[in-house]
Amino acid sequence: MTRAMTFGRRADEYDRLRPAPHPDALARVLPADARTVVDLAAGTGLVTRTLLARPTPPAVVVAVEPDARMLARVTGAGRVRGAAEHLPLRDGSVDAVVASSAWHWFDAEAATAEIARVLRPGGTLGLLWSRADPSVDWVAEVRGIGNMTADGSARLSRRGFAFSLPDGHGFVDDTPEAVHVTWTRPMTRDEIAGMVCTYSGVLELDAAAQQEVFRSARARLDELVDGPDPVPVPFETVARRWTHR
Repeated sequence: MTRAMTFGRRADEYDRLRPAPHPDALARVLPADARTVVDLAAGTGLVTRTLLARPTPPAVVVAVEPDARMLARVTGAGRVRGAAEHLPLRDGSVDAVVASSAWHWFDAEAATAEIARVLRPGGTLGLLWSRADPSVDWVAEVRGIGNMTADGSARLSRRGFAFSLPDGHGFVDDTPEAVHVTWTRPMTRDEIAGMVCTYSGVLELDAAAQQEVFRSARARLDELVDGPDPVPVPFETVARRWTHR
């Protein structure tokens, strides 16, 4: 997850501007009776907050994140530094593991084995991805300025987030067709351009190049999007769920 650690440099902007998964999508991957839930690669806790805001939240939520700068932003839950490939959790100790916009950073074989180890029999793995909807023309163009097509999730995105877990770990795919939930979120043009700069394809640039991406995205938004701020930004969350037998 070395490249993923670049996000900690912009933890404040990431926390403020990146979308949390839609609650309806999270409900599709998380059993209602799950009592102990791990938010894996929790980042600043966007999923953790969504979990805790449920009408009946899990009794225990544990945020696992390798970057201390990101983990420091998590509130209201247990916080543990760790990675998907080496989970600091007991065997069979959790009901569900969820990971949002993170699977592409993991070693799939090692992470699948570790998740299987910590889940109780019948436990679930829920994977989610949230993004501004690239089927909307102006979104697609601004994503291009931000080089989001080079982001770690781009290959999965082009496949519609269709993939299989490594064999041999006891997982059954409950949602072979990914579930899509769409919504809109009001954002100013400055916020949209700032969000563009929180993706890995931009974060790996030097400071001057990142500022140029922001300026370019901001100027293009003025040309592409009519009306005053805030702009209704179309988002979607894509969800997949597996059960461990």
